[in-house]
Amino acid sequence: MSKEVDINRQNYIYLFHTDEFLYLPEYPDEISDKMTSTFAQTNALARTAPVFTYSNSGPRTVNIRVHLHRDLIEFSNSGSRMKTEDGEDLVDALIKKIQAIALPTYNAEMKKMTPPSIAVRIGNELFVRGVVQGGVSITYEKPIIKGNKYAQATIAFDVYETDPYDAVSVSKAGSFRGLTSTFKDGRFV
Repeated sequence: MSKEVDINRQNYIYLFHTDEFLYLPEYPDEISDKMTSTFAQTNALARTAPVFTYSNSGPRTVNIRVHLHRDLIEFSNSGSRMKTEDGEDLVDALIKKIQAIALPTYNAEMKKMTPPSIAVRIGNELFVRGVVQGGVSITYEKPIIKGNKYAQATIAFDVYETDPYDAVSVSKAGSFRGLTSTFKDGRFV
């Protein structure tokens, strides 16, 4: 295996509810990682500046926009456990599963709906685990290739982090927080 593919195996999307992953062979052009905080403002008597008290933070929101080139995805995912149906490739499978992850799964036994979790890692820059919030957008791009499919697709979605972190852990790990286990042979261990 070439060194280029090894380096890019640090970029992946992992779907916890189906225990499937897909390596991303290239880095996204842009990633947005946003964390909000709210401080309540109180105007104290005889004071020229307000007093701020902490109210809440988050959720951390990571906007992901990934270009998927069908040939490149197939080439770089020889070890992927992404299941495909007849007539579809890994790009088709990922698009369907990301669209489905925006919907909850229903556990009839426990009478509850659970949002499926996703993890996205981009090199040593960013890791986020959470739920897809706000929808999924797909854009298809020419040329048309074998099977009358677009050669490229761009998928965009927002991941809202579900694990809480404190100031000390964020100051140490930054946008790479949350990767507490290793991803080996297609599984978190």
